[in-house]
Amino acid sequence: MPSSLEHDRLPVSGPAPLGPLLLLSFLATFGTAVLWNGLGFVARDAYGFDETWNLLLAISNGGVYAVSAFASAPVLRRIAHRVTPRTVVAAVFLLQVGICPLILISKSPVVLFLVSGAMSFLAAFFWPVIEAFVSAGREPAAMRNAIGWWNTIWMSALGLALVSMAPLLAAGHATWAIASLGPINLACIVVLFAGVPARVARHEVHHVDHVAPPRYVDLLASNRALLPLSYALIGALSPLMPYLLDDLGASLWWQTPLAATWMFARVAGIAILRRWSWWHGRWDATLLGGGLLVGGYVAVVAAPNITAIVIALIVFGLGQAVVYYAAMYYVMRVGDADVDAASTHEGLIGVGYGVGPAAALVGVTIGGVTAVVAASLMLPAATLWPAIRPYLRGRRA
Repeated sequence: MPSSLEHDRLPVSGPAPLGPLLLLSFLATFGTAVLWNGLGFVARDAYGFDETWNLLLAISNGGVYAVSAFASAPVLRRIAHRVTPRTVVAAVFLLQVGICPLILISKSPVVLFLVSGAMSFLAAFFWPVIEAFVSAGREPAAMRNAIGWWNTIWMSALGLALVSMAPLLAAGHATWAIASLGPINLACIVVLFAGVPARVARHEVHHVDHVAPPRYVDLLASNRALLPLSYALIGALSPLMPYLLDDLGASLWWQTPLAATWMFARVAGIAILRRWSWWHGRWDATLLGGGLLVGGYVAVVAAPNITAIVIALIVFGLGQAVVYYAAMYYVMRVGDADVDAASTHEGLIGVGYGVGPAAALVGVTIGGVTAVVAASLMLPAATLWPAIRPYLRGRRA
């Protein structure tokens, strides 16, 4: 059996009900939206951060999340005989209830770094478990459908949460975007115990329908290379968006809704991929996703006006949809839908969140849009060989 959170002597349970997981993920994503995509706006408006400090904040949070996500599966496995996965998730929410209001104590940047860092650490113990709950114990078609619905819901919440920040920013109360996450985490605890089982279902990998086709191994390797790239570009873009929109003359009321454009485009892409199975096992989709992703990013950073940046964000979001969905689908098929697979998936996302702002920081330090684009393009250049090598290996096979 694959390594997982359930104890060997526990009976095999069926898959977790999808409805409560979707509601839980919708609520929890408001924290993700503020932490990863809205924090740049909070830091700029409430703390006076410039591009350099915003990128440093993003690098710090990305590093914390990556280390914590990679470590989450071994830690959870070690305590599995004493603590259930549901209890761990409840503890995460409860700690966040206490941490979020701390942002109101002081206007010191140190508090912002500590609060956001603590939330990054805790999030790494939530998302891998939820991803395992969503996938484990389901037949391949049901797994694809569940992953599709889950992605659609939490990605929609991401965009809605960013839009909901606009009134707070316009009124000069940016820090309340973080403080308000406390009550939302309380609601998450209620949903968790009302509808989510204590343990992740076992995934019967010996069942013939659950065995992934051999080519999925190479597709997983390629999409795993593209996944941190996609989040590196998101990590580079999110701290820069407040300043890019400032330069284009966007008002405070419209900045977070405009920044959310790519998120809603990603939701549309996920909805298409959920309904259309053409992309399963095909390299064309991987190539398309990577091309849209990189091209969209360059177009966003270099956009000369609001119309151009909206179009570029749509292209970027569609590319991210392909890369994210494919990476998660293949890792859950090949990785047996366990928490180890999900923690690796989230760890790679954290790596992207840390490396992307670091590359953008090099460009900002040099100065100018051209330098930012050039520095950021080092990321796809570094990803090219790890992404293309599995394709070449698959052709030889």
